[in-house]
Amino acid sequence: MIDLLQKITLFNFLLFTVLIWYHRKKLDDAIFIFSFFLLGKGITLLSNLLLEGSIFSGNGFAFYSGVLLNSFLLFYAPILYWFTLNIVRSGVSIKKFILHFVPFFIFTILNVILVILLVIGVRNSGFESFLMLRNNFQSLYFLQVVAYTGISFWTVHRTEKRNPSFNKMLKWLKQVLLLFLAIWVLFFSSSVLQNNSTFSEILTLIGVFFLLLLSNATIVLMLSSPEVFYNNLSVKLKKEPNNDVINKKVYNRLCDLMVNRELYKNADLKIGDLSTALGESPRNVSSLINNFFKGNFYDFVNYYRIEEAKSLLKNGKDDMTILTILYESGFNNKSVFNAVFKKMVGETPSAYRKNHITKLYG
Repeated sequence: MIDLLQKITLFNFLLFTVLIWYHRKKLDDAIFIFSFFLLGKGITLLSNLLLEGSIFSGNGFAFYSGVLLNSFLLFYAPILYWFTLNIVRSGVSIKKFILHFVPFFIFTILNVILVILLVIGVRNSGFESFLMLRNNFQSLYFLQVVAYTGISFWTVHRTEKRNPSFNKMLKWLKQVLLLFLAIWVLFFSSSVLQNNSTFSEILTLIGVFFLLLLSNATIVLMLSSPEVFYNNLSVKLKKEPNNDVINKKVYNRLCDLMVNRELYKNADLKIGDLSTALGESPRNVSSLINNFFKGNFYDFVNYYRIEEAKSLLKNGKDDMTILTILYESGFNNKSVFNAVFKKMVGETPSAYRKNHITKLYG
């Protein structure tokens, strides 16, 4: 029964990972990060099945693969925290977060060495000492999971509410974190109570069942509330457009809001934010942009950001760096800023500033 549930859960985790990757360009960046949590959890389930011989029983290569894949035990908890940060803050790059994966890298190296020793047949006292070191390092998994889950929950708990879509995402994320914590408690209790095989097996069964619920939590929310996941996929939004408001007057009011409230300076701006500010449904806002701006939501927002950047490049202080300007304009990534600026203006920000100075002073 446990093996069957694990296989179903494994399939779900990997399937949802592929679905998110397939729709990568349509989804919020944070959801793409969450797919790696699903992938990491799926790989650890695959590792368990390989090590237990539930699949490819008696195959040495499968067993060694299971040992290597077991490294992902220390992978998905930091991913969950990284995902949380990108939900509440946005723009937390992998470069800023890479140190959190040091335990995963160390555990991977230990597992590679273990597989090499197993393959060449080393079974001396040194091997036993190394195996003990590796197993002790693996036990850090429980501490890591509870630490990252706890800090993720605390981060969500302290985050101020913004708009309905964002609040729904926070509520869903809290549920995922609590469910994940419950799973950890069940598996930890199961490992502690191994002497009582029946009770330990029941706890494991419940834990795997909760994992199955966790694997379906994403797809359920995605289907029931697509506006939470999709940035600008108007065909997925629930409310039908109201043709009475799809006119130039309402569009001009939207443009005035962008300028007067400087909404574009919010690096985490979503179409739901414009919807709240304008008092119209997300689909109506999307239709206004598509009909009168002749572009999508990102093009619309980036137009105002680039105009702000051009103004700062021309009129800002000489000691104002490009990095400062991109943040002031609403961007949170230098490479994205440079790419968008060059696409819309035809030259890089540095070249634009240099050419403007040349025109002014010769």
